[in-house]
Amino acid sequence: MGDLGIFASKFSVNSKSLKEYDEALRYLRGMDEITNAGKTGEMIDKLLNVINPISEAIKGKLSDSMAISEHRIVDILKNRHYIEWSLYKKRILELSSKLRADRFQLSYEDYELLNDIADALDAECANLFRRMSQR
Repeated sequence: MGDLGIFASKFSVNSKSLKEYDEALRYLRGMDEITNAGKTGEMIDKLLNVINPISEAIKGKLSDSMAISEHRIVDILKNRHYIEWSLYKKRILELSSKLRADRFQLSYEDYELLNDIADALDAECANLFRRMSQR
C-alpha cells in the first residue's frame, strides 16, 4: 500500500471515530446523572473507544486500538497544553476512570475536556486529509 493508501485508511478510521465520538457527546450533553446501561452505555463506549487509547498512550503503554491515531492525538493535546501537561494528562486519566463507572455525573470541566479531545481528533483528521491532498 502506498503513502496515499495509508493516509486514506488512517483518515477513514479516524473520521469514523470522530463521528461516533461527536454523536455520543451530543447524546450525553445535558444529562444530570449518567447510568452506564442501555443506549447510554453504548454512547459511553463510543467515547471510551477514543479516550482509552489516549489514556494508554499517556501511561506509556502500547494500545491495540485500530480506532484512532492515539500518539498523534496525544502530541496535539500536549502541544496545546504544554504548560499544564502534567495536570492535563491526569484529568484525562481521571475522566477515563469516571466513564467506566456504573453511575456518574459529568462536570463542565469534563465536557470541556471531552470537547478538547474531539478537537484534537478533528485536527488529526484534517492533517491526514491535507497529507492525502498533497499526494
